[in-house]
Amino acid sequence: MTITHQLFPQPVYFSNLDRALTKKELKTIAQYKEKTTNNQGNMRTKDSYVLEHKTFKNLKKDLNKKIIDYFNKIICCSNSTIPYITQSWINYTKENQFHHRHAHGNSYVSGVFYINADKEVDKIDFFRSGFSTFRPAVTQFNIFNSTTAAYPIQGGDVVLFPSSLHHGVDIKKGTNIRTSLSFNVFFKGTIGNKEELTELILE
Repeated sequence: MTITHQLFPQPVYFSNLDRALTKKELKTIAQYKEKTTNNQGNMRTKDSYVLEHKTFKNLKKDLNKKIIDYFNKIICCSNSTIPYITQSWINYTKENQFHHRHAHGNSYVSGVFYINADKEVDKIDFFRSGFSTFRPAVTQFNIFNSTTAAYPIQGGDVVLFPSSLHHGVDIKKGTNIRTSLSFNVFFKGTIGNKEELTELILE
């Protein structure tokens, strides 16, 4: 008898906004589409604090609920640690465009809320970090030998993951304009503790 343990997995949290966007929210998203800048492979809003827009007040509250759920279920930290959204921006990806492989610096958790996405053609790709010295020919992929993982996504999905986890979007298929609101999360309060000489107070 043999046992293979799965050590230190990376969490990728999937949920759903559980409501439709309001007419005002959709109108603001359409207005932002006229104020974009080039990204590596697609377009994004010039504004990188879109969730501070007054129209998105309730949307920000709804996303914060998902973030708190992630912290409670995955990080399991004390109540003295309070997560909050730092930057937020909207990505627009047309057919044959892409979103380059990247990770998010100066952030603890990152998230994506999908405004327009079709699960038949749209997905998010995650990549194993680090350099592999040896690369044997693989006959069957599994969680131990795979270097990429792709998840279909659709409008309304909310995805949260460690900011250090590399991710991206392959060449866009389909004629819909994939529209996603990305955001970074940090925390304030007290982390660590006095006894272990690791206490850090963030305000």
